[in-house]
Amino acid sequence: MTKGYHQLSKEKYLHKPKMVTKEEIDQIYQARLNGVSSYRTNLYPLLTGKNGVQTNKYPIFFVYLPEIIKLESELRENSNKIKELAQTLPGVAKRQFLNQLLALEINYTNRIEGVETDRGEISTIIRENEQNIHRPAHRRLQSTIRMYQETQSNHLIKIEKLRDFRMIYDSLLEGEIEKNKLPNGELFRDELPSGEELRIGDAVHTVHIPPQTEEAIFEALTSLIEFMNNDDLPSIYKSLITHFFFENTHPFLDGNGRMGRYLLSTYLSHKYDHFTGFSVATAIHARVQTYYRIFKEADQAENYAELTFFIIQMLKLLVAQQEEIVATLSSDQQKLAQITTAFKQRVNSLDEKYDKDAIYTILFYLGESKLFTENKELGIMDNDIIQLNSKNDNISIRRTKNAIMQLEKMQWIKEINGRPKQHEICDEIFEVNAPED
Repeated sequence: MTKGYHQLSKEKYLHKPKMVTKEEIDQIYQARLNGVSSYRTNLYPLLTGKNGVQTNKYPIFFVYLPEIIKLESELRENSNKIKELAQTLPGVAKRQFLNQLLALEINYTNRIEGVETDRGEISTIIRENEQNIHRPAHRRLQSTIRMYQETQSNHLIKIEKLRDFRMIYDSLLEGEIEKNKLPNGELFRDELPSGEELRIGDAVHTVHIPPQTEEAIFEALTSLIEFMNNDDLPSIYKSLITHFFFENTHPFLDGNGRMGRYLLSTYLSHKYDHFTGFSVATAIHARVQTYYRIFKEADQAENYAELTFFIIQMLKLLVAQQEEIVATLSSDQQKLAQITTAFKQRVNSLDEKYDKDAIYTILFYLGESKLFTENKELGIMDNDIIQLNSKNDNISIRRTKNAIMQLEKMQWIKEINGRPKQHEICDEIFEVNAPED
């Protein structure tokens, strides 16, 4: 953490042997809130003191510390690196890697909430949505995945009225929320029956007590809409503050975390890149205890709604995940170049009875697919290869099908799916050509 700058809740313990008084902490707070390096919002979250008393009298603010500026710069630089690497990738590799990230993102955003999902099923739905295959009955996660996929169109979701939140919620979580946890108010949740108080946490510990009435939610989200549509704050800070305030308001009985992460994902996809946008839940899941801690600290009244430390930690999570993406893309790019060279050598050693051009292109597309995705459900299909060969390499359907049969006979590839047809490079062929890490 930035040297010499601490959370307000800790300031009173840092001046031993003299304990700092509440009045002196208030003075430190006012100096931060009104400092030339501070940004003050119109958002007033509901905070809880150690005595359990709640207040919403403090506006969210943060201080432009050097560490924040440095992390934002790293996020931007990493995004540029990712985009440069992605531009050098062949089309199949880029699509496969992005779909792999999406499958993980959907899996992790549900797992954070304790909702188990099957990665194979997720991958299948991703493929079917891409190909506009519509199942007659609703399938779990189909709407969620389609909403994430639509962020790749570079169309930023606009939230301009309260009903927009509900429309996004209904579309994103269609079929995912139990009936007894659907909104019980006009748009959002309202008071619970029998005077029960909504608390966030587990059976033993309460982490946060959000607004209890729909009227209070209306008020909070109306101010959030105004904030979201104000362009005088850099997008990354706006998106992270929005993420916190949405979770603090907790407008629904269930699904708040998933919707909050989706909103952050779409924002980052639009303002930075899709790879970063599809890594929000993955980054959080890898460091989930940190994520829970910074929310808990930011919800404390003793911290006066300061989000400086929340923003720093969220930026660290995102930057760390970006660095993993950059490392993986760089490594896989090198491996692809090496196995491509090896495939050329192997194909050139064949005699003239083989269709070398068609065989090489098939190996190349299958090599991309195997290298850039772990899930066979996301792997390239025979029909994809046929279309690519016809479009990019002027190789007929018949030649491609014959070459696939020749590769099968040589045991260089194997069929892993019959409907639709799908092949995979045999491990011994792929591993021999792949370089060692």
